[in-house]
Amino acid sequence: MLTIEEGRIIVYRLYDVALEIDLALIEERLKKVARRLRLSRLPYTRALEFKNPPLSIGLAGMEKEIKGERFHTDVVGKVYDFGVISIAYHIVLKKGTTTEDLERLAIAVDNDPSFDALAIDYIRGLIENFSQAFMEPEIKEDFYKDYTIFFIKGFDRRLTARELLERYSPARLLLCEDREVSPETKEETIKTRFSYYPEDLVILHLDNAFIVEPSGSMDIPDLLEFANAQLLELYYYDTLLDTELDRIYTEMAGRRVSIFGLRRYERLARRITETFTELTEFTERINNALKVTEDVYYARIYHAAMRLLRGQEWENSIREKLQILTDSYRIVYEEISTKRGHLLELGIFLLIVLEIFLAFLFGGY
Repeated sequence: MLTIEEGRIIVYRLYDVALEIDLALIEERLKKVARRLRLSRLPYTRALEFKNPPLSIGLAGMEKEIKGERFHTDVVGKVYDFGVISIAYHIVLKKGTTTEDLERLAIAVDNDPSFDALAIDYIRGLIENFSQAFMEPEIKEDFYKDYTIFFIKGFDRRLTARELLERYSPARLLLCEDREVSPETKEETIKTRFSYYPEDLVILHLDNAFIVEPSGSMDIPDLLEFANAQLLELYYYDTLLDTELDRIYTEMAGRRVSIFGLRRYERLARRITETFTELTEFTERINNALKVTEDVYYARIYHAAMRLLRGQEWENSIREKLQILTDSYRIVYEEISTKRGHLLELGIFLLIVLEIFLAFLFGGY
């Protein structure tokens, strides 16, 4: 058991709230209390380049009651231009909190539903105060992501990452387990870990992370929050594609294109094209929001987080569905072209018949 000198639990709730958000407009109105995400000027940050950094806004904090104790909790909202708002609750740990205390707190936090309702209230307030910055605002409560970071600035003694793991395994903490887990489970849970200096440590898991950062830098939590925001949007657009494909299948199923119903199929083809263009544009914007230029420390953490969060799977799913949209358009377009050809042939036939009829009619005189 170790004693924590300084640390916090950061509880995230991320929601899709708009098609697009004008960060510059919000920033202009909140010059003194808002800041853009900037990573510290450390050598390895050159690996990352934000196209349009999210805007961070300090919100009203509170005293949060957990397991009968009250904890000071700072609240930070982060606004992303691709339509996501993140609400982060920074629950400040009391000096002298042990690792066992932290594990009990983690389970209580994980089972506390109030974070969701509070996040919705904070987001509603942001949308009401900056309504002009939100394009097609709508809090999609079904499309949210939760994530938790156990952030330790220091213990009551100086430890290297190796010494820390020899004395304490955060496996139960990351699994929110109140029972001892097997050695195999422990190793599997903490296998995705990184250290840049001897004293710092980052362990990534499916829905949470354990970070020891003696400098107090919030770079890695910010980076993991960004990855979760990207993942949420990929999930949202993947679901949107499912809905659109179902609608297209319904219109196409069991119906043959007739020469008298071309207008309807032309509208369908046009909608497929518009859907493909819009979703391609949005997904490219999400993927290009953060560029990883070199394979160094932050880049390794970012890639590992996206792998654990199944980011590549969602990207592949979207790519496959966009290809299905393209194939559907080609099928509809070919049917339209064929029927147009038939219509043209019918027109020519009718003109020939009319010409013969007129020739016969007037040729009799």
